[in-house]
Amino acid sequence: MRAAAEGASTSGWGAPATAGAAAALLLGALFFSDGSSDDPLVWIGGLALVAAALGAGAATIRLVPLPRLSWAALAFLGCLAGLVLWMGLSIVWSTEPSRSWGYTNRTLVYLAFACLGVLVGGLVPRAPRAVAGGLAALLGLVFVWALAAKSIPSLYPDYERVARLRSPVGYWNELALLGDVAVGLALWVAAPRQRRAVVRATGTALLYVVLLGVLLTYSRFGIAFAVLVAVLWLLLDPDRVEGLAALLLGGVPALGVFLFALTLPGISDDGVSHARRAHDGWRFGLVALAGGVLVWLAAAAAGRAEERRPLQPELRARIERLALWAGGAGAVACIALAVVFAGHIWDAFTKPQTVNSAGRLGQLGSSNRWTWWQQAWHAFAGHPLGGTGAATFGLTNRLHRSSEFDIGIEPHNVPLQFLSELGIVGLVLLLGTMAVAGVGIARARVRAREDAAAVTALAVGLAAWLLHLLLDMDWNYVAVCGPLLFAAGALLAVPGGERVARRRPLLAAGAVAFALVAVYSLASPWLARRELSSSLTALVHRDVPAALADAKTAHSYDPLSTDALTQWADLEDLAGHEVRARELYRRAVSTEPLNPTTWYELGVFEYRQRNWLAAYRALDRSWGLDRHGPAAVRCGYLDRVRVRVKHYGLKCPRSGPAASP
Repeated sequence: MRAAAEGASTSGWGAPATAGAAAALLLGALFFSDGSSDDPLVWIGGLALVAAALGAGAATIRLVPLPRLSWAALAFLGCLAGLVLWMGLSIVWSTEPSRSWGYTNRTLVYLAFACLGVLVGGLVPRAPRAVAGGLAALLGLVFVWALAAKSIPSLYPDYERVARLRSPVGYWNELALLGDVAVGLALWVAAPRQRRAVVRATGTALLYVVLLGVLLTYSRFGIAFAVLVAVLWLLLDPDRVEGLAALLLGGVPALGVFLFALTLPGISDDGVSHARRAHDGWRFGLVALAGGVLVWLAAAAAGRAEERRPLQPELRARIERLALWAGGAGAVACIALAVVFAGHIWDAFTKPQTVNSAGRLGQLGSSNRWTWWQQAWHAFAGHPLGGTGAATFGLTNRLHRSSEFDIGIEPHNVPLQFLSELGIVGLVLLLGTMAVAGVGIARARVRAREDAAAVTALAVGLAAWLLHLLLDMDWNYVAVCGPLLFAAGALLAVPGGERVARRRPLLAAGAVAFALVAVYSLASPWLARRELSSSLTALVHRDVPAALADAKTAHSYDPLSTDALTQWADLEDLAGHEVRARELYRRAVSTEPLNPTTWYELGVFEYRQRNWLAAYRALDRSWGLDRHGPAAVRCGYLDRVRVRVKHYGLKCPRSGPAASP
């Protein structure tokens, strides 16, 4: 009896505390991650790591029940952990070690979110339902904020530059992907399973808000995947008629408000003034709000009417057959058009497309994706086993680009990116993570009888994410990967934890120690960037000794950073320490020998020292690596030093082609 009482008291607070911590972290990831920036990752990831370690530690010392880990959950976390380890090992052979370290940290944070998901799934009663409801609420807040920022210029001033909806995530395609996930969740909320009409109407209103937001991102893939999620939901959910009704009640007004927004330059055009945005913003906000209220009222009225007079089975079957025939005809028409115009579609896809306005919705260009995919494949062919190192595609792009306008930091295809940067091993670990998650979630849907609909809603969103990985750079955004890996972990956990037989304080201490080491790994590059910024500030105030000290400190925090080395070298040169500066520049070159920027910095230094031949060799190497970089500037340092070398009769080495990464 004493053990039972102890179990009741400890498990009573364990599940709410874990769920509350997870909800706060998901809120932070969605609203405060600042796009793909590394700086917010320090506190978001640090808190996630500490929360996961504390949860695991509490289970090992019998403060909370230990979640029952299925084979799918173990394999899922194992593949993710293997991916983190392989990324960390890739630093050894990486063409950009500092970036590989940062990407390893990012994936480590994703592992922490997945572990939190497993903890919540094992401790919280009816976890799929709780996770689906919580995620639906959070994504609803995200899109309400996004639309509010369109209406009120002060909430997000950058819409004056580019109009595509992207706040608070920072990137329109990723916001659209979150909208695709929210479509399935909104349809789940709008389903009639013993829910009151008010709740169902709220789900339909959420669907309206999400669809309007997805349309305003102008994301072609986002819109297509929203349709795909809706179709999958209708195929898998038995209440198809109610789903169709919710789509009509929420989708048609969303489309109407979107078409109205296209008539407002302050909402749909790039490069507009603040005054224009403010003038058109209140009009858009008023219409969008009125549309949402009308959708909610109409859905509530329809729900109450259905409660009074449910649909007859014959009428329901007739509507389903009509929808099936209409959908089938539409699918056949799309396939026929794709076959007839396959050549035109392929030609258009392989050409760049850079239009950001609503007119892009009618275009088929890949926005340089085809070029980037070829560059990534070329890098993989040169290094098939281990790749070029995590997060090094930006350098691969510079080594192989044929135009100064071809600038890409990722190939916009995560599996191909991992194949290029991490080789076959990295791709196998990624695909293993996704495959295990897919199989485990399918089994969870069968197992969770009462919550099968919630599992379905989350599963169709995760399926859209898996497809989206083939078309964009999702792995760079904690606002996407954090919540979705958390949801996957929660679905893979087996409900109902059990208390361990005996306390294991060493395991708990080990988990916390690992979390602290991981937090330091996250914080070190961030501290280095802060010290470099402080160094520049001191230099502006002409305090060279302080600037030099800050640069040295930055290098001590991140010894792999070539930015820290070159800034330190610049300051040593400014202080008159020529020999020390040359040594630091050469260390930067040896750290990243295929980076044209480090060679360029060395060449400029040698030019200032009037070492013409050394300057020419470094600048020519920079130009050979990147024919469209700073060394290629007309009448720049390379052109000037070439004249000097010829003037003094020095023998110029022949310029060589770019080396493979």
